[in-house]
This record gives sequence, structure tokens and C-alpha cells, in this order.
Amino acid sequence: TFDLIDTQSRVKSQGGRGVCSIFATVALMEHLYIKEGTIANPDFSEQFLQWSVKTEVGDFTDTEGSNARSNLRAINRFGIVTEEVYPYQTSKWSTANDPRCTGDDMPVVCYTNGEPTPAMLEAERFTLPPGRYVNSNTRSIKAFITENQQGVIAGMTFFYQSWNHGASPLKVNKDYWSEGYVLYPNGTDKTRSLEKRAGHAILLIGWDDDLEVATVDGEGNVIKDAEGNPVMEKGFFVFKNSWGTSGFGIRNKFGAGYGYLSYKYVQEYATVYGAGLPEVKTDEVCDDAKDNDLDGKIDCEDSDCADDPACNPGLKFSEEPNVAIPDNNPAGISSVIAVSQPGTIGKIFVKVNIEHPYIGDLTVKLVGPDGTEVLLHNRTGSSTDNIQTTFTPTGFDGKSIAGDWTLVVADNAASDAGTLVSWSLEFMLTGDVPAEVCDDGIDNNGNGYTDCADTECIDDPACQTAEDVDISNTTPVAIPDNAPAGATSTITVDSEGTASSVMVSVDITHPFRGDLLVKLIHPDNTEIVLYDLEEYEENLIRTFSVPELAGKVVTGDWRLVVIDQYAQDAGTLNSWRLQATVQ
Repeated sequence: TFDLIDTQSRVKSQGGRGVCSIFATVALMEHLYIKEGTIANPDFSEQFLQWSVKTEVGDFTDTEGSNARSNLRAINRFGIVTEEVYPYQTSKWSTANDPRCTGDDMPVVCYTNGEPTPAMLEAERFTLPPGRYVNSNTRSIKAFITENQQGVIAGMTFFYQSWNHGASPLKVNKDYWSEGYVLYPNGTDKTRSLEKRAGHAILLIGWDDDLEVATVDGEGNVIKDAEGNPVMEKGFFVFKNSWGTSGFGIRNKFGAGYGYLSYKYVQEYATVYGAGLPEVKTDEVCDDAKDNDLDGKIDCEDSDCADDPACNPGLKFSEEPNVAIPDNNPAGISSVIAVSQPGTIGKIFVKVNIEHPYIGDLTVKLVGPDGTEVLLHNRTGSSTDNIQTTFTPTGFDGKSIAGDWTLVVADNAASDAGTLVSWSLEFMLTGDVPAEVCDDGIDNNGNGYTDCADTECIDDPACQTAEDVDISNTTPVAIPDNAPAGATSTITVDSEGTASSVMVSVDITHPFRGDLLVKLIHPDNTEIVLYDLEEYEENLIRTFSVPELAGKVVTGDWRLVVIDQYAQDAGTLNSWRLQATVQ
């Protein structure tokens, strides 16, 4: 007796759809991710895998079913998203969903229940190594499971009476159904089941060599030998099914939804596949409000983000040259950022956006005001396209920020050309940091806050000349689903003055905030997008800094517009708050 029950995810239900092999494959994938250990409770999307097999792989486009081989190919080549991103739909599409979903010649969307949204397609995908065929001989299956400590998918011909299925034309055994017993089919069951041929797939996770179950005939009676003793079948695999937890296997010792499947049944009628453990690489992205590395800490709370510019507000300068990089020209092109204020570098971040089809051709260097050169990129990356990253060179530490900074980009091989779209410098200052001047529009001390937004300026006369704004609108506004006009809420500011800093806090209830676009409209109709991210979470309760509106008058009607850009979910703007430091 052997089992892998401790590394299984929860038992799921395929509902009324014929997608058992999809569920068996996802069950294997979740089992392998649990065994790998990085993700404690993996929950992957059967809905997405069904779409990927038929659309990205291009298999089984005229049926609801699939098989383990194609499923594992989709996961290996393309990957699938989590259940949270693309939840499963338990009922198959009908003409109520699409008038074409009837008859024998239905389009693929009728078998996939539609298509994932662009946001879903751009979500993180998880993969497995290529699938591996396993001989269906009992010894071979046991050897694979034992040596790898991993389950396998078994897809097989479905015999209705053996499974004690409600659609069986023969008498079934309710006790066997409750225990999850699936015996080798008798002759009558074989004949009748093949009249309405079907298949089924499950996950094998162990076995019991000693289990014995009485066999039955086509009428459901126990088969007996010449002495009147029941004829027993001995030796069963332990398996995880996809029929939920309220019927099949409710009395099984491994839990509801588990069962025992005849060795002989598997050996004669099943095709078996396994896969290897995933290689999980999860790096924390420090400005997307997600726990990318799954350590329970988000963005700047994560120690991985200690040196990320998103978590170290500094002195920022940028250029958008959008200039062509000449092909096979070692001299390349140069772009200059002029810094006119003083300060000593503690750390420097260089962010570049370079479009090029073959970055192995490129060199990228930064030249400081004193002539110091640091090579940021030196012909690595081969045929990878585009350099869109942030470098943190140390060669400028302790130097002055003042002067002309030059980025030089050169293409050193023929055939490909590209563009320096934009680049920026961000300095964290050290040593004798300049004091903040509270009315010059410059972040003099390099802490990320300008003029009256800096705490150094709280008592400065330049920041005391007008009454600050702090107004909330707490009237709830419904956000219509998939409506370009969205929902609008207004805050009227009667006081006068010019904003040196603006903050907006929102409280929005919504089941899928990745649908939302949130804009702030200034009284002069300047529009600022506050939120338009692919975050697969509910609700949006967040405070936004709006530096673009510094220097504008505060008087007038400020509007918050919330737009739901995709169908199926609606929400409510509960309240919002406008805060402005006025001078």
C-alpha cells in the first residue's frame, strides 16, 4: 500500500462539462507544484487550459474533450494562469451564450466557453516540463510513482457500470459508488458501454495491493464461484477524481472524491502520462501591488525591493529622445540629461527603454559629468529583443550629480536597427544633502518630495500662504459594467491658491479591479490616469500622489471618473478624498 495524499490539492468538480482530462492534468500540475514547495496552495485554471489546448495548441477543436498529451503540451509550451485570474465555468455554453453553440458544427468558443480577456492573457503563466509517456503495465506505473514520488494521469475508455455511473443502462452499486470502487468491466458492461462510447481521466496517486472487492455481473449481482463464495477482484490504484465531494467516494478513506481503480482496468484500457517538477522562478516586482514571489510581502514591504527605485524615492530626471540607433555603427548615438542642482550620489538608477530586435548587437554606456564611463550593457542577450530595464551602476557613487550625463547606445553588427525611446536617471543622495528650497519646484534634497510636499517645508512661509485642501465625497456611485462613460463623482474646491502637491484617495468595491480605469480631472480639464493596471484582485482602496498637477490652481470642480472596461463585473465608488497642499 502506498499513497501521495499529502501532496494533493483539493478535489474539484468539472460540473456539467466533458473536461475530465483537463481536470486530471491540472490536478497533476497542482500536485507537482505542492511537491516542489514554493507555492503552498497552488490553484490553476482549468478554464484557461481548455482554451489553450484548443486555441494555442490547436488540438481537439471540434469537441469538448482532449487528452493528457495535448494538455501537458499546452502547459509546457504556453503555460496557464491561476484560477483567480480565469475562474472555471461549470456549465457548457449554449445558444444563450452564443447562437452558434448548437448542432455538430460549433465554433471553438462553444467548447472553451469563450476566450480569456487581454488582461488574462497577459497574466503570469505557470508551466511544467514536457509530459512523459508511462507504460500502463501495473509495475511500470508503480515504478514511476515510487521513483519520482509523483502521480500520473490515466485516460481510459469509460465503462458505465464499472464506475457505477447514473447514466449506466445496467444496474449499479450505490455502496461501490460511495466507496469509490471501480472494478474491471464485465462482458455485458463492455458491450453496452461501447454503444455510447465515452472516456474518462483521473490522477493516480497510489495503490492498495491487498484491497479485495466482490465482482458483479451485468445485472448487478455478485458473481460467485462453484462453492458459492464471491469472486473477488484484488489490487487497486488509488485515484483522485473530478466529480466533486458530495457523491462519488464520499466514504473513501482518503476523502470524498477519491476512489480505487482496478489494476487490470488500467492496464488494458488506459493511457498514462506523467511530468517532472516545475522550476519556479518568482521575482518580486516592486510596484505592481502583487506578492510576485509568494512570500507574503508585497512591493516595498519585501526585502527584495530594498534597492529598487520604486521603494527609494529620489531625484528624477528623464529624456524621451526617440532617436534611431544606426545599424553597425560603433559610434552610436548619444542623449544628454543636464542636471543643474548640487548633490552627492549615494545610489544611481538608470532606466532605459530601447527597442531593438537583437540586443546582442548593442552596447550601452553612461558617461558622467566628470568623464567617468560605466558600461551598462555589453552585447549580451543574443537574439532577445528590446532592453527595457533599470541598471544600478556603482561607478558613480560619491560623485556630484551636477552637470551633463550622457547615454551612448551603439549597434555593433549588421542587419538590425533600433530606437532609443527614452531613458531616465534617479539619484539617491548622500553626505551633505542640500536643504529643500520650498518654492523653486525642485526636489533639492533628493527625497522624492518637492517644495511643500516635503516635510522640511511644513513651517516654511512659502507653504503657509493658503489654506490646504482636504475634502471628501462620501456619496456612493454605481460603476456601470463595461460602460465607456463610467461613473463620475465631483469635489468642489472654493478656496484659492496653487497646489504644490496633490493626493487622491479612493475606496472602490469591485470583484475584479483589473477591469478598472480611474482618472482625475482637474478643473481646467487636465486628465490624469491614476489607475490602469492588470491586477487580479478585488476592490481598490489606495492613495495616489499626483505630481503632474503641482503648480495648478485648486479652485473649481475636481472630478473622479471610474470606468469598468470589461464585461461581467460591476462595482461601486464608495468615496474619495482630495488633499492638496496649497501655496
